[in-house]
Amino acid sequence: MKKMNKGIVVLLVLAVLAAAAMVLTSISSNRSSRRGDENPKTEVAGKPDRKRVAEPEKPSAIKERGREEVPDAFGEPDEELQDPPMTEEEKREAEEVRLVDEFDAETDKWMDAENTTPPTMKEIDAFHEKFRSLPEARKDECLHRALNLLPDENIMLLVGILMDKSENKEYIELIYNDVLNRDESVKKPILHQIFKDKSHPCWADTAWIFDVTDEKP
Repeated sequence: MKKMNKGIVVLLVLAVLAAAAMVLTSISSNRSSRRGDENPKTEVAGKPDRKRVAEPEKPSAIKERGREEVPDAFGEPDEELQDPPMTEEEKREAEEVRLVDEFDAETDKWMDAENTTPPTMKEIDAFHEKFRSLPEARKDECLHRALNLLPDENIMLLVGILMDKSENKEYIELIYNDVLNRDESVKKPILHQIFKDKSHPCWADTAWIFDVTDEKP
């Protein structure tokens, strides 16, 4: 009887131990599972996940993005910058310069002595008209320039001014005195033309010259 009781006790103890072992195994398994969830798998160094790594932006893309993100500190002008309008005085001076330049250009065209073709009446009238259009304050200097540059062969270009009795007498006499110092072949035809018009400002001087030289036409 005692032996039977001991056997039963031993079996009970083994059963309890087996049950305890199963409980401990189950608890350990649950703990391991929880640790795995809390600590995700660490990637091996040197082998990054290619899906996660973003490609660097191209310089052009960065530049364009910078233009969009950073506004112009000064802003953009509404209209293009324009020069202020000219004053009436500036307009007058600009027109004066233009007229003087045109007259001087016409003078320069005839300053070459090799241009042996004498000016036509149309060209003489055109030169005279350009002189008349000059500002009064600039006529004297322009006329002096023409007298200095025009050769004997082309001095007839000034006849239109010389024979215009409505012109300032000062300009007429300036041309007349220059003609007197020109070659005889140039001077005589002009003096003869003046002598025919007794109302010309230089007629008296011309008549005296012919009287002294005894070369009355």
